[in-house]
Amino acid sequence: MRILVRHIPNTYNYGSLMMAITAIDYLNRYLEHAEFFVDCRTQEDLNRLRQETKLDNIQMAYEHDIVSNSVFSKIVKRFRIAKKQGELYDVKIVLGGDDISEYYGQRGWIIKFPLMIIESFFVPTILLGQTIGPFTSYRKLLARLALNRTRIYTRDDETLRYISSLGIKTGARGRDLAFLELPNQDAARSILTQHNLRENSYVTIVPSGLTKSYTSNYDSYLDEQHNIIKKLLSNDMLRDKFIVLLAHVKAPGTSDRKVIEDLEIRFDEAERDRIVTIKEDLLASEARAILGNGLFTITGRMHAAISTFFMRKPAISLSYSVKYKGVIGQGLGMSNLVIESADDSLWATGQISQLVDEKVEYVLENYQPLVHEIDQNVTRTTEMVREQLDNVVKDLQTLRHND
Repeated sequence: MRILVRHIPNTYNYGSLMMAITAIDYLNRYLEHAEFFVDCRTQEDLNRLRQETKLDNIQMAYEHDIVSNSVFSKIVKRFRIAKKQGELYDVKIVLGGDDISEYYGQRGWIIKFPLMIIESFFVPTILLGQTIGPFTSYRKLLARLALNRTRIYTRDDETLRYISSLGIKTGARGRDLAFLELPNQDAARSILTQHNLRENSYVTIVPSGLTKSYTSNYDSYLDEQHNIIKKLLSNDMLRDKFIVLLAHVKAPGTSDRKVIEDLEIRFDEAERDRIVTIKEDLLASEARAILGNGLFTITGRMHAAISTFFMRKPAISLSYSVKYKGVIGQGLGMSNLVIESADDSLWATGQISQLVDEKVEYVLENYQPLVHEIDQNVTRTTEMVREQLDNVVKDLQTLRHND
C-alpha cells in the first residue's frame, strides 16, 4: 500500500516530527507491504525521519510546483496534482496540528477548502490527530462541505464537539499522536551526558518563538521570560538546580533559538553560572530525553509539554490557542498547569511571570501527587492513541480490500 503522509516538511519542529514518527512506526507494524511517501522539504529532513523510525520504506513524495499568479490557474494546477496523486497513492494521511483553523489566517480558506474538495475525489484522505477550528462567517459552510469528504481523527473532544456542531459527520475521537513512545527514545538519553545533565537536577524552559501569538511587544515578552528565569533562580526549593533553555522549533521567523539568544544577552554572570542553553539541532527523541529528565518544564510549545508529561513529569504551559485547553487541559486532565497567556497586558504588567511563579509553587508543593496523577492520565491517553491508530489501520485495510 502506497501511503502519502503530509505535514512533515520541517523535522526541526520536534512536535511535527514526533507525530510523523509515531504514526508511521505504528502503521508500519500493522500493515503489510506499506510504503510511505512524505512531504519532507529536504533529504536531510527525510534522513532524520528515517533515523528516528529506523525504517527504510520511507521516501520523498513526488512534488509539484503550484506557484501561480491567479486563483483560477492555481485551482487548475491543483486539480492536475490531485489527479496525479490518485494515480500514485492509495491514500493520503494529513498529520495533525492546528493548521485547519483561523489562528494562522482567515482569507486563505476561501481557496483551501474548495481545493480539499477537489483532492478528495481523487485520493481518500484521513486527517489524523487534528485540532480543527474555530471558523467564522462563510468559512463554517466551506469547512462542512470540505471536511465531510475526509475521515477525521481529532486529538481532543472539544474539536469533535465543534466539528459535529458544524454538521461534519466524519469525525472520530482521538488524542495527540505524540502520546506514544518514540522508537529511538532510550538511545537518545546520551544527549544528557553531552550536556552534563543529571535526572531531576534542572528545570527546562522552552521559550516559544511564536512571540506575536502572546504579545505584540517583543521587549515585554523577553522581559517576562527573563523574570520567569530570575524567579526560578531565587526560589529556595530550587537553589541547587540548573535552568535549561531548550529550543524546540526551528522555523523562519518563529525560531525558539532566536528568543534564547536574545535572552542570553540579558543574563549577568551569576545567572549564566546556573543556565544551560541547548540551541543546536536535535532529534525529537533527544529533546524528549532532555524534557523528561528535568524536574519539570515551563513551555510555550505544546509538544514540549506532551513529551514532558509522557515521561511522567509536570509541565506548565503558556497557552495561546484552544489546542492547549483541548489536548492538555481537558484531554489529559491537566488544566491546573495551563496558563492562558495570549494577552498584551499580561506581559506588559509582569503578570505572566507572577502566574508562572504561582504554578511553580503549586508544582513543588504537590510534586508526588501530581506525578502520580500524570502517570495515570498519560497511561489512559496513550491507550486512546493506540485505539485511534488501530482504527486507522482498519480504515486502510478496508480501502485495500475495496481496491
